[in-house]
Amino acid sequence: MNARQSHRSRLIERLDPEVLGLGAELRERLARLERDLADLGGGEGLPPGFDPNLYVAPGLPRIRPVLVLLSTRAAQGQETHDDAAEQVAVAAELLHAAVAVHDAALGQKGGRRRRAARRILGGAVGWLGGNHLTLRALELAQHAPAPEIIGDLLQALREVADGHALAQDFGELAPTPDDVMAVAEGREGAVFNFACRSGARIAGADRRTIHNLGRYGRNTGIAWNLAEDLSALSGEHAADILEDQADRGRPGITLSLAAEADASIATDWTRLREEPCPDLARSLADRIHGTDAIARGKERLVKATWSARRALQNLEPTPEREALDRLAAGLAK
Repeated sequence: MNARQSHRSRLIERLDPEVLGLGAELRERLARLERDLADLGGGEGLPPGFDPNLYVAPGLPRIRPVLVLLSTRAAQGQETHDDAAEQVAVAAELLHAAVAVHDAALGQKGGRRRRAARRILGGAVGWLGGNHLTLRALELAQHAPAPEIIGDLLQALREVADGHALAQDFGELAPTPDDVMAVAEGREGAVFNFACRSGARIAGADRRTIHNLGRYGRNTGIAWNLAEDLSALSGEHAADILEDQADRGRPGITLSLAAEADASIATDWTRLREEPCPDLARSLADRIHGTDAIARGKERLVKATWSARRALQNLEPTPEREALDRLAAGLAK
């Protein structure tokens, strides 16, 4: 397990059905989704040389399907639309996978990540593979019982594209915290928002419930992004994470907050982007820890989780609503 997977696994533990208080039923439904993902990620139209199992293989994080399934039940009480919810849950995970493929194919111009992506994905194959997964998500959304879901998916894709464009426009120095937050909102925020709104639409919920669950999803997506970054850069592998972020040209909230406090951190971030250097990465990690960036990042994380939990207050009490609340609260720990 590499450094990124190690810190991410701590977040994934909070998705365990027993931790969420839902037990075996959710675990069984997620197992069915794993099989569906393996089938739907491939199939007709798959570009030669593209392996979707790199992105939809068993064992990868499944928070998007969890959000769809929980939102459907939280919005409707006892009535069930499980088949439709599971179909859209697969669409949400395929959307996430498509974003990840396009992100890997982009990377920093000339960076090791981009060169590696070209070797793994075969250059244009990466773009074609991401488009293949996007089309599969759109096909599933098109057949959902609520026709508005296809519009929600298209809106999410527009937001993701805007987030990618903003990230590509980052200058040589570290971007501002507001820029980093905007990318998080246009990436995880947009995908999580789609997952939760879709669940509410499947349930036939009213406009207010759809809005509240969408707001919950957007803020939980932002919180997920912040929690990943803060967990990574607070731990023993912070230098490795910084090298990876520099290679991708994608700093997280911690680096941007530290650079705001100490201008020399932004300068050394530029040096690290231009040439990998473990010693420089370790020095940069130590200096980041010497600022108040972690504490300020946690403040933003707590604010995002509070906004997510507040969006649930007008929903009727159900085990699924409580599970959503526990999920958001767990991200702030």
